[in-house]
Amino acid sequence: MYKNIIFDVGGVLLEWNPAKFLKELQVPSSFIEVFDSLLWAMHDGGLVSREELIQKLPDHLDRETFAQCVQKVSRSLKPIPEMVDLFHALQRQGYHIYILSNMPKEMHQELRDLHDFFSHPMGQIFSYQVKAIKPQPQIYEALLKAYNLVPEESVFIDDRLDNVVAAARLHIKAIQCQSPQQVLTDLEQLGVFSKVYET
Repeated sequence: MYKNIIFDVGGVLLEWNPAKFLKELQVPSSFIEVFDSLLWAMHDGGLVSREELIQKLPDHLDRETFAQCVQKVSRSLKPIPEMVDLFHALQRQGYHIYILSNMPKEMHQELRDLHDFFSHPMGQIFSYQVKAIKPQPQIYEALLKAYNLVPEESVFIDDRLDNVVAAARLHIKAIQCQSPQQVLTDLEQLGVFSKVYET
């Protein structure tokens, strides 16, 4: 029986679409390369601060403009209402809710002031805290160890296939989030969805 539901943040609870938010912020689309780079992965993993990230940008990118951009990204990440509703519904039904996310320290601090769901989980681990990023096994192991979770009693929801595969290797039941309805269907197949809507 599943007791623990583990949510990713970007692409699951909040939109994560760099092309979209760069357009909304009216900054050069070339900045998109930063968000899919080793440098950003190091930022996610707590190895590079925001200030260091900006200083280490490739020379063809304007550092001042990017600095202004990255300070506004958190406010550009819109909630995915159906998934946030699911997060709270599962919690009301007695499931133990956790967050496991690749996220830089500065963004985490900004987002937790913007979205109340960060204050509700029984536990949460962010990549910058453990100096490891999904799909590295260390970050999953950190969550399991910190909260004494049994992998076989846990369901992990993430938008990236490589992260889902990594969780499954540790015997965590993993769902790739492609749409809210698909997640609900997959949870139903696990016997979780129906319990959410019993009350």
